[in-house]
Formats: sequence, structure tokens, C-alpha cells
Amino acid sequence: MLRLVCCTLIVFLALFGCHVKGKRAQRTADRPFKSLLIVDNGQRWGTWGLKEMCPMGYYAAGFSLKVAGYWESLLIGDNTALNGIRLHCVNSLKGSGPYTDYATVQSDTGSWGKWTDIQWCNSGMLKSFQLRVEPYQGTAWDDTAANNIKFKCSENDAEIKGAGMSWGDWGSWSDSCTGTGICGIQTMVEEPKGVGDDTALNDVRLYCCE
Repeated sequence: MLRLVCCTLIVFLALFGCHVKGKRAQRTADRPFKSLLIVDNGQRWGTWGLKEMCPMGYYAAGFSLKVAGYWESLLIGDNTALNGIRLHCVNSLKGSGPYTDYATVQSDTGSWGKWTDIQWCNSGMLKSFQLRVEPYQGTAWDDTAANNIKFKCSENDAEIKGAGMSWGDWGSWSDSCTGTGICGIQTMVEEPKGVGDDTALNDVRLYCCE
């Protein structure tokens, strides 16, 4: 009887999927994009992960960060600061928050830290970004690479600062999106080194869609 119930459940999920509030739409990895946003102060360690795109018709209106805080870093003896960035994508017909129905996308992430609460544009979509990065500290010191990120919203150029760490300096703002707003992400992350200095997330590219 138990086997029959389990098989029935598997078939049901395969046919109809599993609805989770807050992550309704399925991401579209091959969605066409209109422009690419980059900054010139990202660090160089690691490799680029896969490009991850919001579902068709959805754009990023919010974000959250995976951050290794001071006390966690103290326990493991290595600071990695910013480990991941998530985009939270909403239907373009929904002009302002609060948002309860959204899709979440992320590229590669580091192994440390916890996710912060989502920070949303009050209205509009994310359209440009600025990255806080620590410069190379030399062989005898601890490197953290990317520490934090800021975004501008398409409505009134409102700025949202992430809840990251504070090592390093803010670089220049990226260009602004051509099109409706940011719709995809790709991150450069260094794999854990074991014995050695880890840096986790080093750089990010963001994609804009019509």
C-alpha cells in the first residue's frame, strides 16, 4: 500500500510539478538578453559559473546576499565575506511591492555564510550595480575579494545597499540597463582551497532584458 501511495505521488509531481509560494515561475537559462552589465574592480580568482536567467516576462526587483560574517570567519580562521548573490524576479506587470509571488535565480556561490533577508525596490526593477571589493592584500594577509553590492532601481534611481561586509572600497557604477531591467546573473567564485586563503565570490556580471 505504501509503495502504491509513493508511486502515485511521484507520478502526480512529474505531471503537475510542485508549487512553492515565492518561487512559482521556472527560470529560463537561454532567455535572450539586450545588454550586459560589468564593473572594473572585480577580483581575478576563480571561474565563471553558469548564466542564470529570470523566467520570461520576469525581471529582478530584489536581491539577497550570502555573507560570511565576522564571527563565522573568526571560527574558521579565514574571511571570505560575500559568497553569493540571488536575484528575486517578479512579473513586469507588477509595478510595485510588496511581492509575494516571485522567482529566485542564482549562479555559483561560495561554501560559507548565511543568506540575508531580501531587499526590494519599492517600485521598478534593478537597473545597475556597484561592487565593493578588497584589493589584493599580499601573500602574508587574508584576501576577501568581493564584500558587498549596491543596486539602483529604475524608479527614481533609488539605491539599495546589501547587508555585506565592509573590507575594501566601492568601485564605479556599472552602466544602466537598456531595456526593462536586470534579468540574469553570472558569478565568478573561487573553489575552496582547503589549506590556503579562500575568497569565495570575486566578481559578477548582470544581464538586462527588453
